[in-house]
Amino acid sequence: MHDFAASGGFQLSNLRLPHPTLDFLRFKRHEEKAEDANFTAIVSTPVIVDNLVFGEYIAGNSVTDIVAKMRREPDMAEAHEFAVAEYVKGQLYLMQYLEYYMHRPRYFLEQRHLLPLGEKARTDLIERYYAFDEAVMLQYLSRKLNSRTRTYLPEVAAKTGVPISSCKRQFENIKRIAKQSEDEEGVPLVNEIMEKFALPEPLAKKYAHILFLNINRVDTTKRCLSHFKFADFDFCASTLILYWTTMSSTMTLDDIDEPLTQHAQQLKSLLVENKANFDRLCTAVSNHIATMVPKTSAATPVANGGPSSSSSSSVQALLHVLETRNTRGTTQLRAVLRTSFSLVASIDTSSTLRDVLGTIVEKIVDTFASLGLRSEDMELFYDSVAAEGALMLADTLADPGPSIQALNRTLTGTKLLGRRLFRQKQSLFGPLNKIRPT
Repeated sequence: MHDFAASGGFQLSNLRLPHPTLDFLRFKRHEEKAEDANFTAIVSTPVIVDNLVFGEYIAGNSVTDIVAKMRREPDMAEAHEFAVAEYVKGQLYLMQYLEYYMHRPRYFLEQRHLLPLGEKARTDLIERYYAFDEAVMLQYLSRKLNSRTRTYLPEVAAKTGVPISSCKRQFENIKRIAKQSEDEEGVPLVNEIMEKFALPEPLAKKYAHILFLNINRVDTTKRCLSHFKFADFDFCASTLILYWTTMSSTMTLDDIDEPLTQHAQQLKSLLVENKANFDRLCTAVSNHIATMVPKTSAATPVANGGPSSSSSSSVQALLHVLETRNTRGTTQLRAVLRTSFSLVASIDTSSTLRDVLGTIVEKIVDTFASLGLRSEDMELFYDSVAAEGALMLADTLADPGPSIQALNRTLTGTKLLGRRLFRQKQSLFGPLNKIRPT
């Protein structure tokens, strides 16, 4: 062997490979040593990682399930079940060896002699290992990443139908990312995750959004939020970070923009609490919206339900609410604006940030819905208030720039959150209507 190694046939290394237990070699008194033993050894040169087996492994499926799935492949239909099972076991042994390095992805990429895999193959393995099921991750939102949540894993598996080993992998991944990023300051969280875990930007952003929601304990479990999916909360976290936090975000909070909260408080006093200014703003917003009513709608009829008809009726509905002064509608829209500014003014407090999504639904979205308005009406209202409010600030303040910027950030963030969470809930009387006689 020494001569062969010296000739360059292979290189010896001091790498310690994991090995199986040797308990089967320790015979008890009533057992007799056999004359021979049979072993099955599977060796691949170069190392081959089966994509199908790797996917099934991280999904938490058993050897039996993997073998059954492989035998359904056209080229494996006639393969002997025992041979396929041994192949799968060998692959799973390799997966267990790889998993150690999946927990240290940057080290896995930098070490070229551990496994003869190309860089793309390594990055693909890392990305697939850190991918997650949105249904599973939804269960982890608003929860502390501690041992108590780990005891909740069987319930997560039962709710989602995902094997518990896969639920555990996903929980440990998010916990690992949080732990390795918590001490970094002055570095955007997305960049830190991409650097340390070699993840693509879209996946790193999702993890950053999850951590933002969890660290700030943003409540996603309220009854009014129960029908939303992970993608909805991912969008909401992205909006909160983009519009209401500082650009130089850190791991701990993505610090809330303090000057923004101060300007929001001033804007509430100036545009909402001051009745004269609010009436002036309502008039300006009504005139702004009135210009959007199609002038040809009266002369040129459109088909019922057509885009022009829908747009016109939407504008008319909002216009009717604004033009009918001293009524319930105007009072509620004033309350909506007050809530919008109050929300941003106190977003730097833990209680407000924790309940931000529930507040958006209960005090803004439900208000528009109760007035018979739709998400398009809400978007038009906020856009009009931002445009006309900016003109009022320009006429009122000596240096309106910072206030106008705060106005746009406040209203745009609220509008985007409300638009995403503006989803009509299914009526409780829907099933009854189907059985009523016509």
